[in-house]
Amino acid sequence: MELMIKDKIAVVTGGGSGIGEAIALRLASEGAKVVVADLDPEAAKKVAGTIQTQGGDAVFVVCDATNPGAVDALMEKTVRTYGAVDILVNNVGGGTGINLVVKTLLEDWDKTIELNLRSAYLCCCAAAKIMIPRKQGRIINMSSISGKQGEPLLGAYCAAKSGVIGFTQTLARELARYDITVNAVCPGYVFTPGWEKLAQALKDSQPALADKSLLEIFEARVRSVTPLRRPQEASEIAGLVAYLVSYEARSITGQAISIDGGIATG
Repeated sequence: MELMIKDKIAVVTGGGSGIGEAIALRLASEGAKVVVADLDPEAAKKVAGTIQTQGGDAVFVVCDATNPGAVDALMEKTVRTYGAVDILVNNVGGGTGINLVVKTLLEDWDKTIELNLRSAYLCCCAAAKIMIPRKQGRIINMSSISGKQGEPLLGAYCAAKSGVIGFTQTLARELARYDITVNAVCPGYVFTPGWEKLAQALKDSQPALADKSLLEIFEARVRSVTPLRRPQEASEIAGLVAYLVSYEARSITGQAISIDGGIATG
């Protein structure tokens, strides 16, 4: 299938590792010009370098996506370099550990909301201001199956990712008149650096897991909750994103699409 995103300008936040890296590489392989934005300069530089080595066009920008000034600078750098922003993938996210809601510290709650929801809000607003006059654009906000169903010990993360879905639905309606689509992608279980941290937190807090490796903890969780009984790969998430930002998906907007092996059926 010809996705028709060749020469489109794509900004991928959190593009230095994990799912964000896979998305950046996939969009570049389809011919997009990619701005790899990440708080980690070495990680962002490495992904941009890989794209360039493979014959693609990419630059990297060090960016804290929760900082309004940094986000504005990211979009300004993109426009200076490539002339526009056609695609925005808000991949920044994560949590601050696990805890019961009643034991969650306010600072951890606020940090999780900032990292997942504030970052999406800031980046969407900055990119939309560039897309609206051109009457075209594609925005993808990374949510999670945790945004569709609550999970014990992940209250702040579930709240933030659920907020991303509601925000996506609202923004899709507001930007539709400008031919800008906005969708959320809801991954299931992908063994990313973020999940390694979660597995470590589970191991530290549950004595029964003390002798298990992080991968064993992850795989046991996947088998227990996933109908397909296998995790998802970052490349699968990237493939869905590539489709949603393509011409073929021009009529899909305001959706929260699960790619989770059958966990969330609603």
